Amino acid sequence: MLLGVVLLGLFVFYLWRVAKGDSEEPELVGVPHAIGTLPTVARRVTVISIVVLAAVVILLLAEQFANSLIAGGRAAGIDDFLLVHWLAPLASEAPEFVIAIIFAARGKAAMGVGVLLASKVNQWTALVGTLPVAHLIGGGGWALPLDGRQVEEFDLTATQTLLGVAMLIGLRFSGRWAAALVGLFAASFVLTTTEARWIISGIYIVLAVALLIGNSKLIPRTFAAPFRPFERE
Repeated sequence: MLLGVVLLGLFVFYLWRVAKGDSEEPELVGVPHAIGTLPTVARRVTVISIVVLAAVVILLLAEQFANSLIAGGRAAGIDDFLLVHWLAPLASEAPEFVIAIIFAARGKAAMGVGVLLASKVNQWTALVGTLPVAHLIGGGGWALPLDGRQVEEFDLTATQTLLGVAMLIGLRFSGRWAAALVGLFAASFVLTTTEARWIISGIYIVLAVALLIGNSKLIPRTFAAPFRPFERE
């Protein structure tokens, strides 16, 4: 629970920094353009209605979706854990992938990467931080117990994130490192033994450390960036 509170605090701090920082006017097309051109009151009502509707749909369908997913996987002979761990996130995060790809296809690759980075921040602060809170509200204790397999998957995702940070710390994202991420991700999907997961996690860490050493001059400035005073033009 203590870790969850800290992570939720980081998420609030992240939102505050993003809200206070400089931003450029987005280029709206399609449905966003139609909503963005509405009068102020109508636009706000529309956006709030969309958020509320989405929340209601999730509350009504999340449990049924999970149960149906597990039942379908068992009928097809697919392991429950792998099905929930891989297929469900791919389905829920598909909109982010589509948005990032659209940005990249329109020559706005930086904005596309920014969408994925924001998603990762949300995942490791708001989402992970909420888990122990939800566990407590649901009748559990003050700590969220994890079994061995869950620890492996948690570690695999954490080390993958570390490598992603190391790749982007220089504000450049090369094709060969993108291919490396895809290759390691595919390997973790195919190689499902405990030993394989720890080995892949170790590869993530070794590559991340090598990149961080190569960009060691950027590390202090990067860590200091969230705490610098805002500069207004």
